[in-house]
Amino acid sequence: MRKKILIIGGVAAGMSCAVRARRLSEDAEIIVVERGPYVSFANCGLPYYIGGEITDREKLLVQTPEQLRARFNLDVRVNTEAVRIDPKAKVVELVDRTNEKSYAESYDELVLAVGAVPLKPPIPGIERMGHFVVRNIPDVDAITNWLQAKSVKRAVVVGGGYIGLEVTEQLHRRGIEVAIAEALPQVMAPLDPEMAELLHAELRRHNVDLHLNDGVVAFEEPAPGEDARASTVVLQSGTRLPADIVILGIGVRPDTTLAQTAGVQIGPRKGIVVDEYLRTSVPNIWAAGDAVEVPDFVTGESVVVPLAGPANRQGRMIAD
Repeated sequence: MRKKILIIGGVAAGMSCAVRARRLSEDAEIIVVERGPYVSFANCGLPYYIGGEITDREKLLVQTPEQLRARFNLDVRVNTEAVRIDPKAKVVELVDRTNEKSYAESYDELVLAVGAVPLKPPIPGIERMGHFVVRNIPDVDAITNWLQAKSVKRAVVVGGGYIGLEVTEQLHRRGIEVAIAEALPQVMAPLDPEMAELLHAELRRHNVDLHLNDGVVAFEEPAPGEDARASTVVLQSGTRLPADIVILGIGVRPDTTLAQTAGVQIGPRKGIVVDEYLRTSVPNIWAAGDAVEVPDFVTGESVVVPLAGPANRQGRMIAD
């Protein structure tokens, strides 16, 4: 009997799973559902498109739905959101966001590669115009449009992790003055303090205005005389940073909304709990990528690893 594999999420984990599954079976029916307009894009390259290091937007797109259908016989549906899972009936409710019509899709095996969502703490003014996150192609399109339309001269990057530092580098490359607001005593929290000091010195050498141990408490309407096209960023110390654009690189959290509709177990790190084979607590439902938590290789504690490399490998593991 022909197996039907339904994959929710069409970027790193989801697409690597789909392609590997096709290579293992020419007969399987493989459907990939992606709520955004693009699949199989190079999300690690997004900051470098903002800075112009990647000049051709098309280079961010690894494969299009049409190419995936022609080459791998995959049924790829973009702008389609999965909203509910019925694990007993083995059916997922999908909504086509182009016309808001919903329909049911059955499965034999279901793979959740739903990713993560950016953290947005309840800071006053965080939803103001000119504030952006960097998660997908529409995000970087909006950022580049704002940079051009507003003739941006000064930027504030909130958060000094991977995305925060990459965006800082690329905005600096465009000749924009950049300030980093980091609530912790150092950038790149996983590093030892001695290693982080080298990064601090390098950032300051490039005239990045570095504010450590000084988190954001508010985003305010610029006061008279404060030349800012987006916000004035107010820090715990009382420092006010006028910004023509604000990039929120505070981090991400696993997107477990869909998984919870199926009763899938959620762990202490708020990610989907999986076993060594990436099976969830519900039969015939698997999960991979930024949404899952796995045992740390050294400590054995549950961790969430929102990186493309592990997501790609996990997708292939599920297919195998």
